[in-house]
Amino acid sequence: MPKALSEQETEAFRARLCEAAAKIYVEEGPAAVTMRRLAGELGVGTMTPYRYFDNKEEIITAVRTRGLNRFSEALERALESPGDGRTRSRAVRDAYIAFARENTATYRLMFEYPETRRDDPAYRQAHDRMWATIAAHVNVMIAEGTVAADAAILGHQIWAALHGAVMLEIAGMLPEGYDAASLHTRTVSAVFDAAKPLR
Repeated sequence: MPKALSEQETEAFRARLCEAAAKIYVEEGPAAVTMRRLAGELGVGTMTPYRYFDNKEEIITAVRTRGLNRFSEALERALESPGDGRTRSRAVRDAYIAFARENTATYRLMFEYPETRRDDPAYRQAHDRMWATIAAHVNVMIAEGTVAADAAILGHQIWAALHGAVMLEIAGMLPEGYDAASLHTRTVSAVFDAAKPLR
């Protein structure tokens, strides 16, 4: 009979399982993610993954849910940085880029592939939390009078530019001398200029 794992050990194994699933998913495609393959990747018995998840769809949803929550947490923490709105917005940008670089497979799975289980309560909650972070730093600048805009729309414009820069960096397709942050700085400056309040 398998040894009962502590809550911490269980969580650690779930995290390893999710990381392996994300890597296989983005490198080889959805069909490559099987419970047997995951067991092999982690060096455990073929039935072990079933102790943690019922099927691979549940694992992929867990990858997205965990990723969205960790992503949101990183951006929320960055928004608490000292400084004015623009400074805090840059901190959010830097946290975004750092997350994508450090968790590339999870990041790609979160945003490149169609959602499969939108009705999952934990996923919906994580998804809603992420949407809120998109507008949060813009709301700070609106409150300061730095920009005049719909926070959700301007937040999405900034996000779209940042996601594009990040994906180009991941693909190695940025112009020489640029990384995601420097390219995004140039792009978002124009966006902010357009959103300056009329005096």
